Amino acid sequence: MSIFPSQSKLIEDLSNSRRNCFIACDFSPPKLDNPQGLRLATSLNPDMFSVSYNPGQSVKLNPIFASFWIQNETKISSIFTLATGNMNPKCLEKLLLNAHVLGLTNAVFVMGDSSSKTISATKALELTARMNFGLDVGNNQLDTPTNFCIGSTIDISKNWDHEISLTKKKIDSGAEFFLAQAQFDISKVVQFLESYRDKIGTHIEVPILWGVQMITKGSSSFTSIPDYMKRDLDLGRSGLDIALEIFDQYFAYGIDSFYLLPPFFRTGKRDYDLAEELISALTSN
Repeated sequence: MSIFPSQSKLIEDLSNSRRNCFIACDFSPPKLDNPQGLRLATSLNPDMFSVSYNPGQSVKLNPIFASFWIQNETKISSIFTLATGNMNPKCLEKLLLNAHVLGLTNAVFVMGDSSSKTISATKALELTARMNFGLDVGNNQLDTPTNFCIGSTIDISKNWDHEISLTKKKIDSGAEFFLAQAQFDISKVVQFLESYRDKIGTHIEVPILWGVQMITKGSSSFTSIPDYMKRDLDLGRSGLDIALEIFDQYFAYGIDSFYLLPPFFRTGKRDYDLAEELISALTSN
């Protein structure tokens, strides 16, 4: 049982956005020697936060603790991300029970950058769904069932046949929503959804928050930035204007749920101020 107030679930919040779309804003936990970096979240006003995991050997705050702090300081629900590739089932269970006690209700599972692949994201979904029914990883009864809304990721830059099959497997394993990696060519998003329907025989039946990577001059991206956007930035076009154009393209296809990634730089810094400008602009529209 949680000893802190539980926050709302993503699938409940999707229909209660304060703007004409739903925005979950990505947030990076700060390094352990700079915990005050958490306060950057208080300047943001999304519908929900999505706290990323700590890649590689970076020494940063645990995303569960960061999510707990953000929820309590901002009163905005948060998704925490766990990279399961170097975990065993018992380790995952302990982390989830800690999150449950803290009142966290939204979790995303990714493989991360580990090569050990002890637990796949799909297996993590299955184990967590079982905990929601009151069973631990050993199939023993928990004192109190957990209450997680569980999700995973979609990356349409990968082989579509594999990604479509994996997406269906994740849904069958309990995924209730997806965060999609950022994509600058919005037509590919629509093509992927059509390909999924053609291969599986039905639409993706759970919500997808489509990634929008904000860019600005000097920022980085995990997705290849189109040359025309680079030229526009060089000519002085603002990253805010480019992001609003991407949102308009999504709106034209009837897509209104998003996973917003503030600009990030090789130094590790992120431009949360620009992200809040975008959130405010979308709120006023």
